[in-house]
Amino acid sequence: MHRLKIGSPKKSAASGAAKTSTAYWLGKVKKPAGSGLYGVQIAYRGTRHRFPLETANQAAAAEKARNIYLSLVANGVEATMATIKPKTVKAPGIATIGEWVEKVRTTTSLRPDTLKNYAKSLRQIASEISDIGDQAALDENGNARRDKKRRPIILSRFDYRTGGREAWLAKVNALPLSVLSALAVQEWKLAYIARAGSSPDARRRAENSARSLLRCARSLFTEKARKFASKELTLPDPLPFSGVEMPREGNTKYTSRINAGTIITAARAELAGEPFKIFTLGLLCGLRKREIDLLIWNQVDFGKGVIRIEATEYFLFKSEDSAGEVDLDPETIALLRGWKATATGPFVIESTQPFRHQTSRTIYRCSRHFKPLYVWLKKQGITAQKPLHELRKELGAILASTQGIFAAQSTLRHAKISTTASYYTDKKRRITAGLGALLSPAPETIIEGDFKPKDGGTSTTAPKAPRKAKKEAGA
Repeated sequence: MHRLKIGSPKKSAASGAAKTSTAYWLGKVKKPAGSGLYGVQIAYRGTRHRFPLETANQAAAAEKARNIYLSLVANGVEATMATIKPKTVKAPGIATIGEWVEKVRTTTSLRPDTLKNYAKSLRQIASEISDIGDQAALDENGNARRDKKRRPIILSRFDYRTGGREAWLAKVNALPLSVLSALAVQEWKLAYIARAGSSPDARRRAENSARSLLRCARSLFTEKARKFASKELTLPDPLPFSGVEMPREGNTKYTSRINAGTIITAARAELAGEPFKIFTLGLLCGLRKREIDLLIWNQVDFGKGVIRIEATEYFLFKSEDSAGEVDLDPETIALLRGWKATATGPFVIESTQPFRHQTSRTIYRCSRHFKPLYVWLKKQGITAQKPLHELRKELGAILASTQGIFAAQSTLRHAKISTTASYYTDKKRRITAGLGALLSPAPETIIEGDFKPKDGGTSTTAPKAPRKAKKEAGA
């Protein structure tokens, strides 16, 4: 049985002094062979540690040894070593990209889709800085696999099925955050924009894309993201993306190339089934792609004549501001009633592809319906990279022009009116001051004349006097 002794601090058997006194350490400090300076060995919790005392005075050395012992008791070995022998303390390594993303995921309340978008942007920038692209396929021993001609088998970094994506992720996740230095990110930014070529429009798009990528990636290092994650992981100093200027914000104003009446008429004649439903929800209701894909009948209030964008068992909106109600025209309500009558499940858009929760990438239930609609929209002259979103923009432009910017913001459910004004508005009516009318000839200067036919015949109309002369004759 071990007994716990409670009493005065432990004393030296030889001197009778307590370890907390300088006298105890007078006999413990020693000068190592070949050195004129004192040192001391202190055993603490089963481990003996050596400390240089950097003095030739025994009393001063004993005082230092006493202070070291007190620090060990009060602060522990690591803190004492960091103060007394900082060179012997191994600095914690800089966190890797994978470690940081995972720690932010578990210590913040970021929405899964938001975090996924931020992490995707961060990995893209880091992989391009470090030149990590498609990966070699490996066998069970970690050696490169080869084809029949002994050529290495390369897996696309976008290959989710045969391991290419996982191999690429593993390499990128292992990169330390220090690769995202201000210099490296600045060089990446300029190279990214330069790849667009010299076309002003292409460069504008590249600048906007680079800006979006940087803004998303940088969001993983905000004060909110670092609040708890940085307590366990070490970040580089300065922080990633610090000091990097954003590319200039180009003109993102939507320019309408759609005649809504013409395209709706064409859609009624040429589209059917689910593609027509998607078209209607996109242009007439302004829903986003994900909102259309996961829209369920419970969100359609026929009595009130609205579609409610709200969280469901399948869908979590983009942000709190994305929630809201979209008012429906009577004709749109009639269409929805007809669709509801033949519905076979909870979703407005029918699809044989099942809904999947928590996938590592965005998968749309209705992807096989989106594709033919995109082909049709392209034939109608809509060549934008996101043709379905172009329909939403067109609705915003019509509402802003006919009912005002706040009506457009309400239907599109933007958090800020500046977003609506910057991206989704366009004038749909001609705006002129009417000054052109002043260029027309004044009525009193117009003389009605008689012109002879080209064949030389006489006119059957008598010459008419100027309007002013007529007035005087009548007087």
